[in-house]
Amino acid sequence: MTGTRSLEALAESASTSRVMNLNTVFERYGSEPDYTAIPFFIDPTLNRAILIKHRLRADERYLFPLGRAVVTKVIFPFERSDLKLGGQSVIVEQPGYRQALAEAAGTTEGALEADFLRLGILDQLPSLDPFLVREQLRRNGMNAADFYFSITEADTRRMLGFASSEISDLIRLAFTGAGGAVNPDLVRKLAEALLSTMADTRLEPLRLTLGLQGDQFREGVFSWKGFLYYKWQFSEAASRLTAVRSQLETVRVIGKSTSEERKQIIELKASVKSKIGDCARGCAQVLSLYDAAFRDLVDRGNAAAFRKFLLDAPLLFIELGHRMGVVSHIASYWTFRFKPGGPLQAEVGEFIDMLNEFDLSLASDGQSGALAIMRKREEMMRAVGMAD
Repeated sequence: MTGTRSLEALAESASTSRVMNLNTVFERYGSEPDYTAIPFFIDPTLNRAILIKHRLRADERYLFPLGRAVVTKVIFPFERSDLKLGGQSVIVEQPGYRQALAEAAGTTEGALEADFLRLGILDQLPSLDPFLVREQLRRNGMNAADFYFSITEADTRRMLGFASSEISDLIRLAFTGAGGAVNPDLVRKLAEALLSTMADTRLEPLRLTLGLQGDQFREGVFSWKGFLYYKWQFSEAASRLTAVRSQLETVRVIGKSTSEERKQIIELKASVKSKIGDCARGCAQVLSLYDAAFRDLVDRGNAAAFRKFLLDAPLLFIELGHRMGVVSHIASYWTFRFKPGGPLQAEVGEFIDMLNEFDLSLASDGQSGALAIMRKREEMMRAVGMAD
């Protein structure tokens, strides 16, 4: 059972990368034709569950003896209209999870085969942010209605000021002409429209500026929103990552330790610090592609390059989404474990486990990912006329 206070808090303030609230999707879009025609899960009960990326507590680790730290939890609220009552939870791939999920959904395992496959794909992801989820589903020949891939209200509120600042130059270009004044209230309203689930008529001048039609514009806006979200998320996490790298050296390890354990801690700290730097640089490299295309549009009026970038952007979501999932997890867990102003200390075993988890989560395909980024960078530079 999930605690009543925590379940209610999830619905109100959880981050997009951590939660997928299908119950809210039903409340808002349950009467839409696509809700039935293109559901996220086929089973109607599962399609109103709340999914979260959950860090295993000490009393849950026995369920995953191979050492997983972050899992996917499916929560079935006891009363969907009142989350204070809590809910029943099942962790994907825990022992007996298929039977437990079928019982919680009130159906049979056989009826859930297609949904088990989709849950397995979600479980492979480091986060549940909608841009990463949608592209991962597409890579596996799956789909769901657009309204399943919106960011949470909590993230929208926190992100709005950042988005307004980012797009103000383009709004000035599209709505008032280069160099003209722009109403701050207009900027905020259009940022809200951009961050909403679907593009609307308020964005028509932007559609004309970008030269996109119909589904192209819808896809382009989704990609644009994705990069705004990742850039905002990275700006939030970057300073915390810097603090993690610095504080790794100042954590006081308490309890008796062997010479082998002390050596292991030294090696793991060096590895984690190095990989955090590599991961952050990888995120910055991908985000720089967006910045280059956007500035070329705003400064030079080159809509073609930005339009091409938006239409090609989903190819980068898998790369960037995985990196940002790791960045977000490490930054948020470190802040949770070592409260600001609190003591920087940990037991030997706990600290080694934490470092091992960070080191494993930061491991990537390395060179192939870097090569992919460089290829996209070269394509982008050719498109904006900055390469030889």
